[in-house]
Amino acid sequence: MQAQRRYQILESLPTYGPMYISISEDGQPFYSEGFVVRFYKSDKTEWVANFKPGWTEFSLVIDYPESNLVLVIAKGQAYIMTPDEFKPIDTFGVDIVNAIKMENNKVVVIDSVCVRLVDDKGTIWKSERISWDGIKDLKLHDKLLTGLSYDPRNTINEWVPFSINMETKEIIGGSYRS
Repeated sequence: MQAQRRYQILESLPTYGPMYISISEDGQPFYSEGFVVRFYKSDKTEWVANFKPGWTEFSLVIDYPESNLVLVIAKGQAYIMTPDEFKPIDTFGVDIVNAIKMENNKVVVIDSVCVRLVDDKGTIWKSERISWDGIKDLKLHDKLLTGLSYDPRNTINEWVPFSINMETKEIIGGSYRS
């Protein structure tokens, strides 16, 4: 049996059909085109969400059908949604630059200064600040996330290594922590 389709990323706002619904982190409507997703509700109806974007070009949608949640990252701004509701359950970020899926239905979400871990229940863990302004060269091996964090104070080596055990949440290194 094929699973019911729960969302579709659209190239732009539809030119016909019902009006889209603006989704923003503060609940205020906005009228520019953002990141557009069509949701398919459990009653077989559908609606179009126009997500207010953040400050980056990174977008992604991850579906958690078992818990009826969808993680939407709209150009750096994250929203935890359910296809049946027109308001986000939670929002975070604004400058998300990357996301890495883990085996256990968790997603590591990276912005310019910290790391978050989002699970399939919508629970969010946020690290303390790791970088002054930039994280790059990320690798996830088993449950260990490694990368480099930017340190503008260091003129010899501006990129400082860090690691996070995503199970214990232990952080080693990072430019902001030194």
